This record gives sequence, structure tokens and C-alpha cells, in this order.
Amino acid sequence: MRFDKFTIKAQEAIAQAQSIAESRNHQQIDAEHLLLALLEQEEGVAIPILQKLEVNPSLVRERTEELLQQKPKVYGPAGGAYLSNVLKQILDRAFLEAERLKDEYVSTEHLLIALSDGDGPVPTLLRSLGVSKDVIYRVLVDIRGSQRVTDQNPEGKYRAL
Repeated sequence: MRFDKFTIKAQEAIAQAQSIAESRNHQQIDAEHLLLALLEQEEGVAIPILQKLEVNPSLVRERTEELLQQKPKVYGPAGGAYLSNVLKQILDRAFLEAERLKDEYVSTEHLLIALSDGDGPVPTLLRSLGVSKDVIYRVLVDIRGSQRVTDQNPEGKYRAL
């Protein structure tokens, strides 16, 4: 995985997901950790996307916390959390989304799109609230306009919501 092809905000979200997993004694960094990290991110695009979709970010956070409560905890010597297979697949899908949008870097919106796609608790949660890949694409047009992700700090260039 080439993390140098992620924007700074995307790298921060993945690092925060790891911190969330470790602070909760979870052995694997999973989709729920990444979604929560995106929701906690200041100046990220996840919350503005949800707000444009008229989805309450606090409700998404609450439901994500409920999913995290169900994860097994592992106690013992700190070995660090590792990426789950599910999260690896999500990151791979995020790369594909970046390519599809002709972006040079994987950004937080690509992560959110990848989280909303596929099977599992997180895509099911997001879809139950009306958040799907297709509606995220529509909202991205409003947020990004015709801009592409061509550097590691695109979020600062997006249109003000």
C-alpha cells in the first residue's frame, strides 16, 4: 500500500483509526474505526458531505460507536493494531475511486465512498441512513466542482459549503 499516494487528511484519518482501535484494545483496525476517524476530523469532507445529504453526523457517530462496542477486546502486551482484511479492501476500493475520478491522490472523500460500498456493518449502516456511493458522487460535484485531487492538500481548495 502506497501511503504517499494518500492526501494528508486521508493519512491522518488512517492514523486516527489506528489510535481509536488501540485505545479500545481492538487488535484490528477496521471500517468502523476509519469511519469514526473521518467523523472526528476537523476540516475534512465527511461531515460536510453528510450534512449536504441531510444526515446528522452525530447519529452516524452514535451508530458507529454502537458497532465498535461489539468488537472483541484484546488485553496484554502492546503489539499494536493491524489493518483488517476488510479495511485493506476498503483502501483498495478507495484507490479505484481515485482513479475513476481521475485524481492523483486518495482523499477522504474516496475513503467515504469506499466505506459506503460493499457488504458489512459500515456500508449497511450508511445505506440505512441514505448514504450511498451514488449520492456521495452527486454531493461531491457541489463540494469539489470540477476540481481534481492533484496534491496532498486538496480539502483546503474545495468550495466553501
